Amino acid sequence: MELYSEVSYWLLLAKTWLILGLILIIIDIFLGSFFILPIGVAAFIIAGMIFCQDQLWFGDFIFFETWRDVLIYFSIISLVSIGVIKLVFQKKYKNESDINEY
Repeated sequence: MELYSEVSYWLLLAKTWLILGLILIIIDIFLGSFFILPIGVAAFIIAGMIFCQDQLWFGDFIFFETWRDVLIYFSIISLVSIGVIKLVFQKKYKNESDINEY
């Protein structure tokens, strides 16, 4: 039971998500794959949402009540950001000719 409360505590801190986002983006810079980048961006968005909730910028509206809510929002935002970045890069390189086309 103590582990459950400890995990819940760390997942509801904005600093945890900032550190995770920074680590993921740094890893993506060294790998150059652009797959981990949207997940790092999603971690930054989650950190911002937690910070806004803690500062009561949205009034009484609560995004996250438990750690499960945080992980659900994180997974949804990660999927959406992966899709958006994929669409942006596909449109950018769609008009260029491919060197492998014969």
